[in-house]
Amino acid sequence: MAKIVLATLNARYIHSSLGMRYLYANLGNLQQDAEIQEYIINQRPIDVAEKILEVKPEIVALGVYIWNVDLVGQVIAIIRRVAPGMCIIVGGPEVSYEQDSLVFIDEVDYVITGQADLMFWQVCENLLQGNAPQEKIIHSAPFELKDLKFPYQYFGPEDIANRIIYVEASRGCPFKCEFCLSALDKTSWPFELDYFLAEMKLLYDRGASHFKFVDRTFNLKAATTIRILQFFLERLHGDFFF
Repeated sequence: MAKIVLATLNARYIHSSLGMRYLYANLGNLQQDAEIQEYIINQRPIDVAEKILEVKPEIVALGVYIWNVDLVGQVIAIIRRVAPGMCIIVGGPEVSYEQDSLVFIDEVDYVITGQADLMFWQVCENLLQGNAPQEKIIHSAPFELKDLKFPYQYFGPEDIANRIIYVEASRGCPFKCEFCLSALDKTSWPFELDYFLAEMKLLYDRGASHFKFVDRTFNLKAATTIRILQFFLERLHGDFFF
């Protein structure tokens, strides 16, 4: 049985969770005790909660987005009622700001804000060692992108055959559009390009043909954009989304 369950509800089956795979990829020594569970928003919250509870994890981490926030709240309510001692952690765009407005804020143990790729491991390590964080709201510390492990190897054969593979060549955005949360970023940070393209080649060699970039801005540096486009043009036979 997994000690840690990473779960989220995608909008459709064809979608896949890049965020959950980033958390899993960077769990270090705890990865062997963790598993990812992906659902879709047309599934009943009680069925989702039942599947999570079957594993009897010590920690449940739920990714919260605009398309699933209400359903995640229902899943949390069921888990809290059935397993009141289970630790529930939430993260994602819909909980990183204005936590007081969350209807389920009192039912979760911790909220990790911002980019939790590395902070999540630290929180889980402390919890499993009996050193529970004192603060409910945990703000992710800044880190260098070079310190992240890429998650792409954790897209399985079913994902590659049937789902869109989400990828990112950079994070952040230098623009300040008032309607967008990315305006809170100060700039855009690129992943090391050769390292990123090597990962894309591994995905391609495994049969991936549906790539979707989630970069906030893709054409900030023309030379980088051209290299990425050239990489895919040389292998053009599937669908590439930007």
